[in-house]
Amino acid sequence: MRPRRFGKTLFTNILFNYYDKSLAAKFEQNFKGTWIYDHRTKLANSYYCLKFDFSKVDSFSDGLTSSFIQAVASGISNFSKRYPEKGFSAEELDPRLYATPSELMDKFLSAFDHDAADGELLYIIIDEYDHFANDVLSKDRKSFRDLTSTAEDHPGSIKIFYNCLKSYAGGDDSYGTCIGRFFITGVSAISLDSVTSGFNISTNISADAEFNAMAGFTHDELSKIIDETVDFSRLGGITKAQIMDVMEQRYDGYLFSKQATEKIFCPNMCLTFLHSLIKEREIPKALTDNSSGMDAGKLGGMLDLAEPGIADELTGAIFRRESIASGELKDLNLNKAKNFSREQTVSMLTYLGFLTRDPKKTGDASLDVWYRCPNEACYQTFLDCVAERSGLERPYNVDLGGLAENGDITPLLNEVSRQIKSIPSRGGFSGFNERALQLIFYFTLNNGGKGALDTRLECDDGEHGAADIFARSLKNGGRSLLLELKYLPKTKGNDATVASKLDEAKAQLERCRKAPNFKDVHNLDCWAIVFVNAEPKAVEKLP
Repeated sequence: MRPRRFGKTLFTNILFNYYDKSLAAKFEQNFKGTWIYDHRTKLANSYYCLKFDFSKVDSFSDGLTSSFIQAVASGISNFSKRYPEKGFSAEELDPRLYATPSELMDKFLSAFDHDAADGELLYIIIDEYDHFANDVLSKDRKSFRDLTSTAEDHPGSIKIFYNCLKSYAGGDDSYGTCIGRFFITGVSAISLDSVTSGFNISTNISADAEFNAMAGFTHDELSKIIDETVDFSRLGGITKAQIMDVMEQRYDGYLFSKQATEKIFCPNMCLTFLHSLIKEREIPKALTDNSSGMDAGKLGGMLDLAEPGIADELTGAIFRRESIASGELKDLNLNKAKNFSREQTVSMLTYLGFLTRDPKKTGDASLDVWYRCPNEACYQTFLDCVAERSGLERPYNVDLGGLAENGDITPLLNEVSRQIKSIPSRGGFSGFNERALQLIFYFTLNNGGKGALDTRLECDDGEHGAADIFARSLKNGGRSLLLELKYLPKTKGNDATVASKLDEAKAQLERCRKAPNFKDVHNLDCWAIVFVNAEPKAVEKLP
């Protein structure tokens, strides 16, 4: 199991090409120059590989069963083109002939087992086994329970399908023994409770230390890719060290085993970045198009599955870039409970890639695992989710380009004030808070800076603290911003309280600008700002 965009599909394609009998003649073409070519095993190209891709299964309940059947038929159709004597005809693969995916699967396996000679075995490869279950869960909890049910009197279609596969894996001679191996990928253990209840012959290798870097790029691998693909003579002075530094902040940080010591880059994000770098000849300003293959709306739908209060607790901690203590990762079973527990919610966020292990933190015996947001790309998507859940929207068509040139903060304050006033159903702003204020400032600067500012929310100061907002100028001689923000509702916004909050913000700014990560920043404007409702009641720049 790995988050989206980590190369799981590529890995299953490698397995397919390595083990499939029909591709033996292409072994040298596919693998020459690699370690596995020089260490070819006796099982290479010895199986009849049958590969399924469940990422295209329709997650809407009305079309799910027929789409699931179609995905199974597609895998068998591909098999049949390579092995016509052992496959099915187009007529036999008509999805309308079958009521369930397991009915088609059983018919195929029975026919293969009947005709197989000694030593002729299938290698079943399933990519994205949980994709449609995750989608269903984020939209329709009842349909998810029906799909993954383990009840004996009403088993779900996932359980029946994997029961069928197990029956032909040597566990029951009344069926057959034609399946020699399985390899299955997915994002989460969201339906492994259903799979393992009928498929208890599997082994989960996801957290094994030796497989920590099985999917993803190590630092050495990424360094080699940069050397092989980037022509620095065309980049106007951009160095490899600069590129690695930016990519470490944005796409690095994943640890998939508690014994692992090396952090892993998300490969898809890295390749997207390098493609843009080579094409545009400058470091991409955007993090990625979508950090984890899951948009903010879907993430919000998953967070809504948590027990009351848990989503707010965890999102608050991630927002503040704090580490979160929890137990080891859990299976995500909603057939036995209405909502996810705290540990299950942490597990879900980790499976999806929004959290990863934090080896720098240790806890007590009952909470001995710590998790943190791995990088800026995931943090950005997470912030989008928090903004949507808070009723905020990204500001557009805002020009704050002059801010980095002349340091005039007035247009920024006016836009933030306008944004707060436009938030629906806020009334007296009783539900508004400092976190929402920070988000509005962040999104306004991020979208209005016109590429002149690199804006960070809760930016590390290098002394175990964080600045509310740090916006670094990307232009030579431009001005950077360090903001400390305070918020008060109207009922508490008297002059004395505003003055006290302003003094508090100024003191925090004074400490922050002397911290390691900011003390050497040139042209740094430090602003203490106190908002009361939608109005900036106190604004002061440190001398």
